[in-house]
Order: sequence, then structure tokens, then C-alpha cells
Amino acid sequence: MEPIKFDKFTLTNGLGVILHQDRSLPLTSVNVWYHVGSKDEKPGKTGYAHLFEHLMFEGSKHHNKSHFEPLQKIGASLNGSTTPDRTNYWEDIPSNYLDLALWLESDRMGFLLDALDQQSFDIQRDVVKNERRQSYENRPYGMASIKLQESLYPLPHPYHWPTIGFHEDLNAATIQDATDFFNLFYTPSNASLAIAGDFDIDVAKELIDRYFSNLPPGQSVPRITAMPSPLVSNAKITMYDNVLLPRLILAWPTVHRFHPDEASLSLLAAIMSDGKSSRLHKSLVYNMKMAQSVFAYQSSSEISGDFNLIATAAEARELGDIEKVLMEEIDRIQNHPPSQYELDRAKNQLEWRHVRQMALLGGFGGRANRLNSFNVFGGDPNLINTDINRFLNVSSSEVSTVAQKYLNNLSINLSVFPEPSRSSSNIVVDRSSQPGPSDESIFSPPLPQKQISPSGINILVLEKPEIPIISTALLIPRGSSSDPNDKPGLSSFTTAMLQEGTLSRSSQDIAEAFESMGTHLNSSTGRENTLISVESLTKHFPTVLELLADLVQNPSFPSGEFDRLKTERLTSLRRIKDDPHAIAMRVSHSIIYGKSSPYGHPISGFENTINNMTREDLIDHFGGNFALENMTLIIAGDISVDKVNVLAEKYFSSGQSDKTYIPTTISPPDSSAAPGIYLVDKPGAAQSIIRTGYLGVPRGHKDYLALNLVNHILGGQFTARLNMNLRQDKGYSYGYNSWIEWMNASSVLMSGGSVETGVTKEAIQEVIREYTDLVNDRIITKEEFDSSKTAIIRQFPSAFQTTSSILDQLIRLAQFDLPVDYYQLYVGNINALTLDIIQTVARTHVDSARLIILVVGDAAIIKPGLEKLDMGIHELDVEGNYI
Repeated sequence: MEPIKFDKFTLTNGLGVILHQDRSLPLTSVNVWYHVGSKDEKPGKTGYAHLFEHLMFEGSKHHNKSHFEPLQKIGASLNGSTTPDRTNYWEDIPSNYLDLALWLESDRMGFLLDALDQQSFDIQRDVVKNERRQSYENRPYGMASIKLQESLYPLPHPYHWPTIGFHEDLNAATIQDATDFFNLFYTPSNASLAIAGDFDIDVAKELIDRYFSNLPPGQSVPRITAMPSPLVSNAKITMYDNVLLPRLILAWPTVHRFHPDEASLSLLAAIMSDGKSSRLHKSLVYNMKMAQSVFAYQSSSEISGDFNLIATAAEARELGDIEKVLMEEIDRIQNHPPSQYELDRAKNQLEWRHVRQMALLGGFGGRANRLNSFNVFGGDPNLINTDINRFLNVSSSEVSTVAQKYLNNLSINLSVFPEPSRSSSNIVVDRSSQPGPSDESIFSPPLPQKQISPSGINILVLEKPEIPIISTALLIPRGSSSDPNDKPGLSSFTTAMLQEGTLSRSSQDIAEAFESMGTHLNSSTGRENTLISVESLTKHFPTVLELLADLVQNPSFPSGEFDRLKTERLTSLRRIKDDPHAIAMRVSHSIIYGKSSPYGHPISGFENTINNMTREDLIDHFGGNFALENMTLIIAGDISVDKVNVLAEKYFSSGQSDKTYIPTTISPPDSSAAPGIYLVDKPGAAQSIIRTGYLGVPRGHKDYLALNLVNHILGGQFTARLNMNLRQDKGYSYGYNSWIEWMNASSVLMSGGSVETGVTKEAIQEVIREYTDLVNDRIITKEEFDSSKTAIIRQFPSAFQTTSSILDQLIRLAQFDLPVDYYQLYVGNINALTLDIIQTVARTHVDSARLIILVVGDAAIIKPGLEKLDMGIHELDVEGNYI
């Protein structure tokens, strides 16, 4: 692919600037890095860098309200993140709003403290504490990563503490602490600004000069260039968690980013565990069936790094046996260099990931972010074009050498066991007024081409030749709703077995074929559809298509693979008890649709139904549901429809089952539960998981577009009512949202989030209030309507940025039988909506009296409060059965 071109310069106050122009879509990404992370904190004052990331979205002197508010109104996407080494912020905006984005970024860089008050500080501190509960304390094995980090990097190493911080340090933090932190680290001379996308270079330079050049430079920040782990002895650690399966983590201190050995260590990890054909997966998961999962990775940060092996035991298997196999595999690669085939496969995977990232303009990992990353950590943005060569030039002997050099050193051995007793310049600029947009670019989405090949398969293609990537999917119009009543999980099991063997290829042959091209096959079963997808470099597409055709035309359902996969799926189902989020997802659909509905059972089934399935069940299900003429081959990327037709005719031409399925819309029986509270007890849960919902209208309903807009206002984005209430105003949750799960049959109007255990009752009260107010005391306003409609329209071009995002749009066309010009008419149809229509649709479809409220949490703590709501409490087990 062509090198990424850019301009780089530095303002007199030290702000680094990188400009990369790409005018293919009317989108621009603004990306700011501050060279500060959790390693720049001090013991006793942890979590400050991440807390400050939150505070940066709370407003600044000339825009003293949410940073999200003006950007989401114009359809922008934005976020931020914190690591031990840096904090980044980005906005992906319609390109005519570059002025606004730079005004906002410069104002919070220069004037954040003018708007910081105790109330916003306290709320965001509570939000961060809830994020810690959600991401670590209430997640299976979540605390293991914190324990590992503490052990692998003993004090005084600044990687000792977690980026999220400790509760006691966050509780002790003051506004003065925040002020001191900001003044030291949030300065132009400690920042790098990258702009990528559709903009005029001269205009961008003028705006940057206007908004940033008069901000004062900061004091010099002392840097640690490298600091190896001070680990002085091997450590064997045992901890317990509320999980089903034991987990073993082996970790060795290694090297920082850009160290000469980093690339070889990364290739070592890929060879050992990347994909089904990797060494560790073959030995531990596939052959010996000791582990449920295993993976390896090299983590290189700015001043140090570590190599990790993580294996989760299969049921009734011992961690000691797994450790023995891991050490044997390490010894084997230390003494016998990997084959050229293994090395090439690993390099292809790295190359594929590199090209795929280059297709993305903004967001996390896109071109703007990577330019900043290489600028801040490597001092040279051009590393975006050249750094991949370090990895592609690694030799087999170098892989063995680093295995010998580092994996014989001091290490951490961390075992996580189930709890012994488990329950279920001088420029003057007027910053006071928010900039408006420049002239808007007109976006017209490309028109896909739809055909039927001579072999009968439907074809939907959209050509995008800029980058050598092709995204491919096969859509089969049957999902879990086609499961027999006594065999929930059959569709999902059948789909998973397709890549386990064909008449001419074994399971390992299939895995190796895809992984040798640097890619992986993805398959998923939904309620109404099955999807098999893969992304590849253009040069590999013919091979990819031939493999896909073989999988869906010639599956052999090998007995040995069936038994292995059944065991794995049964173990996964038993592990669901560990994860309150998984419990909430499964049980909510059971309650809302009703267990007697084909839409009510979990897609993956139940333990007893999977256990009773036979190989013949899968063969019969495949024969009756995977007829070629009902599939749609969907392709987006660097290929013409004519070439697709030629290849499709070549590979999709063998005989098919005579059991042809004709798609029909299933109308599930309305067997949903009565409104009220449904409680699943999760003793010791750090948070309560709330899901509220009820059945709505099908995707083909005339109110589809209007309902999406109503949802956008209620809870469909950061500044929506639900999130602004429960997160920004009250600090109850890290995030609370609403969404619509659209189906050809009845859809589900859903909302949910994780809340602090002690405010479960209050959070439910606020959720009910928001639903009620939307159609009563605080009906949708003209400002909300205009803002949401504008945001949806301006977000629209970003859906066509990459081949994978385009593929998602094409899948929806096939999934819901939409016309090929649907996206050409989309903006006009949104513009045709009026405030009266939206208010009427809200009154018709939003009804707090219909809310089915599921709570997964510690019943001993939350039940007394829930009883005070006087809504009735129905107690369920983790599978949704009444107790």
C-alpha cells in the first residue's frame, strides 16, 4: 500500500502538530496525546491520570458544559483513554466542523481549571470508582490483572499500580491535587496534535495557530527512558475469585517499546498462541483438552515490558499439568527454532493487522492516533510507514534467541482458583463564542451492485479500491429462532461446526489455511440470521472464497470434533454463572420474549439441550437450513463485481441439499412476563446489572426511523437523557444507555447499565422517571429533536469509512431485505421527520408501565430497597427459571 503522507511542525510553545490529508470522505479526525499516564503518579496518589481524562470532558472556561454536547450534536464520535504512559483524546467529525473541534480542544488544554468545581470533581470521581467496579471487581478474573501488575513491577517501579487507581487514593484526591497535575502535564509542550482526513492544509494551520499558539508552554517534564522491572525473585501467587475454572498466568519481565528484541518477542507470542493452528492451542486445547483457552502476548510499554502466558483450565484439569505443558513448549521453541511456515504465518497476521489499521482514519488505532503514537514514543511519525519492517524482518533463530534470553529469567506464577465456597505567539483570540461550521461537503453513499450468480447464490458487492483489503460475508437467513423447541442452541452449534472439517479438509487444515494468510474466520448466530465473515488482503481473496465455499457446501461434521466442541460449549455455559453481564443478557431475553417463544431461549442454548444433541441433529439442521440459493455473498473492498461473479461461479457450484428453506418472518408469541422487577442473586457482586425492556415493533414498521431518533434522545448516545442523569448528574454508573434490538419479528426496546450496589433502588427510580418524562412532563423538545437529527445525519458518512464498516451496512440490506438504494435515500428520509412525528412516535412506543426490569446483583443488599418500590419482585435463577 502507498505510504501515509503527512506534514509535521512544532509551534513556538512546543506543541507538536501532524497533518495528514485524505479527502475520500467528508470526515476529519482530531487526535490529541498528552505524554502523561499513570506511571507519572506517585504512591498514594494513584488514578489521577485516568480521573483527569474524565474531568477533561466536563467543560472549560469558554465552554462550561459537557465536551460531548456540541460534538454529538453534529454527529461526531469522540472518546479518550489512559494508559501507564499517555492520555489521548479524539474526535471524528464532519469535516466542516474542524474549527469547532480545535476550539474545544484548545480551550480544555488552556482553560480547564477555570471551570473545574467540587461538584463535577466529586461526580467524576464516583464515575471512575464505578468504572473500576465494572471493569475489574465485577468481572471474572478482573482483579488478577491488578495483582499481576503489582507483583511483576514491585515498588518503586511506576508500573506497580493500576491505571484505574485504588479506591482509597481516589477518595483522598482533592481539587488542588487535580490543579497541580494539570499544570504540570496538560501543557502544549507535553502534547501532540494530529489531524487526519478531509481538510485544507492552509486552513488547518491557520486554525491551529489561532487557537493554540498563544497558550503558554509548560515546564519541562522529567522522563524515564527505560526502567526494567526490579523483580528480585520468582514469585508464586495464589488468589481466589468467584469463577468456575482455574486460570494460570505466567509472566516474565522483558523489554520496552522499540527495544531491538520487541519484534522477536511479539512473533514468539504469535507463533505460540495466535489461532487454532498455533502451538499452544494445538497442544493444550485441541489435542490434550487440558485448557479451555490459552494465549500469549508481549506487552511493550514506554519504559518496560512483559511477556505473558495465560491458560484457563478445562473442567477437572489441573493447573500443574497445564504449567508442565507450557514449560515444555517454551523449552521446545528455545531449542528448536520455529519453521519458516510458522514464522510466515505469524508475519502475515501482523501485516494484515497493520493494513487493517491503516484503513481506519480516526478513533482508537486509526491513522491519526498512530501518527501521534509514533511521534510521542518514537519521535518520528514516519514510523507509521516503516515500523512494521522490524517485525517482518525477524528470523526464526531470533525468535528462539529471545525465548532463551527472557523466558529463563525471574517470573511471576499467578494461579486463580474458584472460591472454596461458590454461590451461584501573542495572538489574541475571541474564545467566548463557539465556532460554526465551514461549508459542508455533500456525501453521496456509493451504490452497491446486486446480482444472482448462475449457481443461484445472491451477490451484493460494493467496490472500494483505495486499500488492498476485502471484507467478505456469507449471510444465511436462519438463526436461533429456527431451533426446535427441545433443542435450543442447535443453530449456534451447527454454525460453529462448519469450520471443524469438510470432505477434503480437517479442522486444523482450515485453521492453518486462514491463519497462514494472516486472517481468521468469524462465525456468529443471531436470532434470525447466521453470518460467516472474514477480512483479507486482496491478494488472498480467491483462496478465502474457495475456503468459504468449501465450508458451507461440504461440511463433514467429524465425530471427534463434535465431541470436543460439545465439551467446550458445555464448559462455556457453566462459566456463565461467573459473569453477571452474561447472566443479564441471557435472562433478559427469556423474560421479555418468554421462554416459549423461539426468540426467548439463549442463542447458545442450555447445558441439558447441548448435552443431549447428537452429530445427526447438526447434520439434519444443516441440510434443512443452508441451501445455497438462500445465502447472500456480501463483499466490500478492492474487487469488482465482475471478478466476484467469476470466482463465485467457480467455487459455489456444487450440489446442494434438496431441503430448500424459503425465508419467512416469524411472529413470536407474545409470552413475555408481566411488568415488574425480576431479581437474579449474585452474592458478592460489586455492582448491580440492570436491564429494562419490552417488546416493540418489527424492523419493517413505518416508525423505524422515528423510533431510532427517539432512542437517540432517550439513551442512544453519551449526552442522552439516561446517561446524563445516572452518570453525569448522579455518578451512579460508568455508563447507562438504551438501544433497540431490531428484528424482522418483534424487536426489543432495551436499556441498561451497571450501577453501584448501594443505589440500585434509586437508579431504577431514575430510569422509570426518564421513560415517564419523555412522554409526559418533559416531552422531546425542538432542540433535542434538531440536535439528534443533525447528529444522525452527520454520523452517516463514517459508516462508509472502512471495508468492514461498509460490509456492516450491506449486511443490513440483505438481513432486512432493503432496496439497494436504501442508503441513497436515507438522509432524505431522516430529514422528512418532524418534531410532531417524533413526539407522537414516543407517546405510541415508549411506556414506563410496560417495563420489565431485570436486576442481577447481591440480593442480600439490594432486595430490601427493591421491595420499597412496591413493584413486585420475582426471584429467578441464573437461567431465568422462577425460584
